[in-house]
Formats: sequence, structure tokens, C-alpha cells
Amino acid sequence: MEIDFKKEARKQYLHFFRFWFIIVGILLVVTVFAVIGKSMMRTERERHNSQSPTERVFDYAEVLTDQQENELRELIAEKEAQIGCDLVLVTMRQPVEGSEAKETYNYRYTSWELNMQDIADDFYDNNAYGYNAPHGDGALILDNWYEDQEGTHLSTSGRVFERFGNYDIDAALSWVDRYIESDPQKAYSACINYIADRMSGHSGDIGTSILMLAAIVPLIVAGVFVGTHLRSKQGKKTTTATTYIVGGKPVMNQQRDDFVRKHVSQRRIQTSSSSGGGRGGAHVSSGGHTHGGGSHRR
Repeated sequence: MEIDFKKEARKQYLHFFRFWFIIVGILLVVTVFAVIGKSMMRTERERHNSQSPTERVFDYAEVLTDQQENELRELIAEKEAQIGCDLVLVTMRQPVEGSEAKETYNYRYTSWELNMQDIADDFYDNNAYGYNAPHGDGALILDNWYEDQEGTHLSTSGRVFERFGNYDIDAALSWVDRYIESDPQKAYSACINYIADRMSGHSGDIGTSILMLAAIVPLIVAGVFVGTHLRSKQGKKTTTATTYIVGGKPVMNQQRDDFVRKHVSQRRIQTSSSSGGGRGGAHVSSGGHTHGGGSHRR
């Protein structure tokens, strides 16, 4: 009997939601073909800035091998053509914090973060980077390896500045944090890939997204099925219109309100501004150009 019951329940489930499954299947197929079509139609963007240098990888800290540098250059060239933004990587091994560093290197600040910001912005501006025009669309990753002052700054400009809010800046730098100690090349590649994915409108792996959709939809359908059948098996009403009428008059149960104490508490609910609209870390560089960005110190 138990086996028959399961078969009958499965049969009712499939029959009840057969149109739902057909629609979901069609949507999944359309989604897959749309994503594939978009990937195939992706074209390389033409560069309109001839003033900046062609070099994109400056390993002053010497943490990469020649082969790793070349592989990063190839990755950057591929991603730049896809998103139409310059992507520059600079590593350094130099103090950026304190009054002594300020005097020695002529920094504007004694702050680690503000000096990292200045160095990244100035490197971008002084070399006239920008895919569409000098000081235009692009981003620069500055990674410092100086002892006790290690950390990374991401400087954004142009369209990357318009797209990247604080959340995306933090997420990009988090990829560096994840791998930098064990594999610097992997850390920089992951950061570059994240920037490119966000600028091209992709977020995460396509296959993973489809699998998540395929897992979630059946759960929703099952929930609707269970809810529908539970509602159909609700208990019968135990009261009628005349249950509380005695001798033609309505009878009400006794009701009362007991006042226990009076106490009013007030609490301010904190709100945070959204960074989804881009322009995270907006500021003007020492050269007078608009940038965004942020830092992670290790």
C-alpha cells in the first residue's frame, strides 16, 4: 500500500504541475541559448588612445617570473579588448606610511591608504592611461610588498569608476587577499577577471547560475503543491452561525484587558547607503582627474 501511495502522489504531482515544468524547461533552454548567443556576439572594442604606453605589467617588487608577467599581459590584452577599458598592474616595495616616508618620497600624507591612493592615481594619470582617451576608461591595481605595509589599492577611472561602487571595489580586492600569499599571479589574475566580468555584465559562472535555478524552481513548485494539498485537507468547521446563540440571544465569552506596565523604548535603526550605482571612493587626484577606488591592507 505504501508503494502504491507514493506512486499515486508522484502521479498527481506531475499531472498537477505538468504545464509548469514545460514552461520552466522552455525558459531554461531559452536562457542557455541567449547566454551562448551573447558570448558569441561579443566583439572586440577599438582602442582610441595612442598616448599611453603599451606596457600593462610593472613588477617593481619582483614577485613574478618573466613567464607569469607574460601570461598576465596576455590575460589583460584579452580582457581589455572585451570590455574596452585599460587594466594596469603595478607592484612595489616601498614605505608609504609615516612622516619619514612622507619626507623621503615627497608624499602628500602620512596615511598609508591616502598615499597608496595618490601613487595609484598618479601612475595612471602620468602615463595617460584610458582605453577611450587619456585619463579615460580603466583601472589600476597597485600592490605594495614593503614589510609591515603590505596591501593593495584599486584605482578606477571613466566607465569603471561609473560602474564600481564600494561593494565591487571590496570584492575585487578580496580576490587579491585570497591568493596573494601563496600565488601572486593567481591573485592578480582573479582580480583582473572580476573587474572584466563586472564590466561585461557577467556575475559568476553561467553553469552555476543555471544549476541554482534548476534547483530552486522545483523547490518552489513542491512548496506550492504541498500547500495546495494541505489546504484541501483542512479540518471541518466546528462552529456555525448559531453556535453562540442561546435562547435567540448572542452569548459572548468574557474579555478584559489587564494593564501590566507602561514602558516605551526607542531605538534608532541604522541604515547604510547603497553603493550599487558605482562611483565608489570618488575623489580628485593630485593631477586634477576624477577617480574612484579603495584599499585593503594585509
